[in-house]
Amino acid sequence: MIWQYVVVALVGYLMGAIPSGWLAGKFTRGIDIREYGSGATGTANVLRSLGLRPALLVLVADILKVYVTVLAIWYIFEPYEGANTAHNLQAAAGVAAIIGHDWPVYLGFRGGKGVAASYGAFAAMLFFPLTVPGLLAVAVAIVLTFRYMSLMSVTTVLMGGSAFLGLAVAGIVPYAFAIFGGIASALVLFQHRGNIQRLLAGTEPKIGKGGQRRLQGPPQRV
Repeated sequence: MIWQYVVVALVGYLMGAIPSGWLAGKFTRGIDIREYGSGATGTANVLRSLGLRPALLVLVADILKVYVTVLAIWYIFEPYEGANTAHNLQAAAGVAAIIGHDWPVYLGFRGGKGVAASYGAFAAMLFFPLTVPGLLAVAVAIVLTFRYMSLMSVTTVLMGGSAFLGLAVAGIVPYAFAIFGGIASALVLFQHRGNIQRLLAGTEPKIGKGGQRRLQGPPQRV
């Protein structure tokens, strides 16, 4: 029924929109994280602007807010609507959660870039929390080797989306999950389009750089 998709999409969006990175900036330093570094509220910019400990907390919070939401949808709907409908609803909620994370209503639609939110949905859809540690292990390897958070973000989400497609073709997961993986990958690529351009140009800041306060408009004439 259409109302079920509307409800889970709304819940997914509102949960995904919880601004963990913005809250970290307010509680740790009393700042709006969107005024620093890349201007995003996700883990990468928190690491750049606030440091490692707040970034780890934000990473966990952003994963869990989506993981709990998408997994709960399975347990709520599967007994009454069956596995196929529950899987479709999970996929819809996962997409909505990433959109909420990227464009949160609570912060004037200025949020993160969808990476940790994608991790949370991946883990919930596979019923296997070790999915995220696996992606994180790859992420750590990329970061330690190349020291680009954006390269890690794009690569790992594309890996997750590709894995879902392969699992769907093999009949292990429903095609709804493969569609989710494709949309999640597209959203992450879209949100990282500037980063990709800078990576290609060799101007993307590495870890530990680029956390300065952003300019608030053009400089005044004197």
